Amino acid sequence: MKTTKPNNLVSLVRLPPRPRSGNPTWRRLLTGAGLALGLTASSAAPLQPADVPREVAWVLHWDLDGFRQTTLGRHILTELEQEQHRKKLEAFRAMFRFDPRSDLHGLTLYSVGQAQEDGVLLVYADVDAAQLTALAQGAKDHQTLQHRNHTIHHWIDEKRPPRDGVPARTYAAIYQSRVVIFGQRPDRVGEALDVLDRQQPSLLMNPRMAGAIPQGAFLVGLARQGAMPGQDPQAAVLRQSRLTQLALSESENHIQGRLGLETDNEETATQVENIVRGLIGLLALQQDRPDAQWLARALEVERNGATVTLRLKLPASEILNRLRTAAGNRASAGALN
Repeated sequence: MKTTKPNNLVSLVRLPPRPRSGNPTWRRLLTGAGLALGLTASSAAPLQPADVPREVAWVLHWDLDGFRQTTLGRHILTELEQEQHRKKLEAFRAMFRFDPRSDLHGLTLYSVGQAQEDGVLLVYADVDAAQLTALAQGAKDHQTLQHRNHTIHHWIDEKRPPRDGVPARTYAAIYQSRVVIFGQRPDRVGEALDVLDRQQPSLLMNPRMAGAIPQGAFLVGLARQGAMPGQDPQAAVLRQSRLTQLALSESENHIQGRLGLETDNEETATQVENIVRGLIGLLALQQDRPDAQWLARALEVERNGATVTLRLKLPASEILNRLRTAAGNRASAGALN
């Protein structure tokens, strides 16, 4: 890769979960996008396996177009009609020439390794690349790299700690004005461009994982064995699974979740089942946290051979009521302060 002058094919946005840019322009960009994550207005945008590398360790996709059609999505749409949110969105649209309520379709986060720096975010959106590139000039030490016929922008991220005395940088590129790519390593962004260009094999060429992608859900996830790094005890159950599936959907005014854990054998599955039941029991015992007890009552565990399935079913109306109560409590606390 060689350094070049910037062109209008790349925008700058921080890779989640670290939206901390000190540049106020980018803070406004992220605020506006965050306000409208669930409000896209075109056809649904499910996970696109052709856009994900074949040997992905894990992938998580949020179909924002599909989410907009749910009870929760419609609730957010109504909330955005409130004056304080509408003004922010109008300012966002005027600055970036991009309306997240209609132009943001889906988010795909994936990694081919265990390191945090291996993560890549694909943002499916209709953007004004020239406008975003012009705004990008304000980022600290803004530079570009050339990857074949694509340009990758990168800048110093002052909110992330340096490594070996070298400032952390964020890398970004836009593909055909419809997919914006973010990463913390230039080679990972380049690999993502290669997959999108069909120069590298995609998840479609991995029948096992591609065939396991949940259908009809607005939030889906997959992880293969060995994808969970470190020794975090909370991830112990996932590390015992050859394949993990996650799906969140809405049906008949209920939010339904499914976590499938495929293990090596029935003995391991029984151990996983017992661990999961124990975790649910701990939730149910937290008398000082009624929301935890409410969640525990909505969870069910079943084992079928070497596969353990955790299911969640909650009325969307109850979720909305609890969200409203929590918002009211925060407002009251803010007024007291």
